[in-house]
Amino acid sequence: MNAASALVGRNGYASTSIEEIAAEAGVGKQTIYRWWPNKAALFIEVYVWLVPPDLIADDTGTLAGDIEAFLSQLSRMYGKTPAGNILSGLIAEAQASTDLAEQLNDTYVVPRRTIIHSIFTRAMRRGEIPPTEDMTFASDLISGAIWFRLLLGSRHLDKKFKQRLTETVIRYLLGDQPKIPKPRVVRDEQETAN
Repeated sequence: MNAASALVGRNGYASTSIEEIAAEAGVGKQTIYRWWPNKAALFIEVYVWLVPPDLIADDTGTLAGDIEAFLSQLSRMYGKTPAGNILSGLIAEAQASTDLAEQLNDTYVVPRRTIIHSIFTRAMRRGEIPPTEDMTFASDLISGAIWFRLLLGSRHLDKKFKQRLTETVIRYLLGDQPKIPKPRVVRDEQETAN
């Protein structure tokens, strides 16, 4: 695990092979395959080791503070550990593997939603937001924005990004959504000619 973490931190996910991990760890390749069936399974475990699924969402006393504290914690982990390299590599690889996509859902998406849901539940108890059944969508707004940044190579979530994402999610949870104008009906040329 230490060898895999060190290598992915230096080389990135795509450029790290099982052979290199085995050499770095001073073991045979078959030793690694005895514990993990493939590279993705190994790195899912390394990711969970670096970013525990039971990560505590700080209670700052406000919903905005809680979301920003959570984003700051993730930013530190993605910036100071290889977790960002691992997650972006796994997301990219999952596009071609339904098995990996399911594993990623179980080990990353579901636990992350649980953490974010706990933030929203606290805010409901404090009366900051009304009860909502849309916590999963709001949670996915947060994760989606983070994933987008990771896939573009940005491991640091700057202050402006954290504030804007927080404000957007809170507006959504408050039901303060912009009114979207209805599209104009465009008639095709034949209808217009008649």
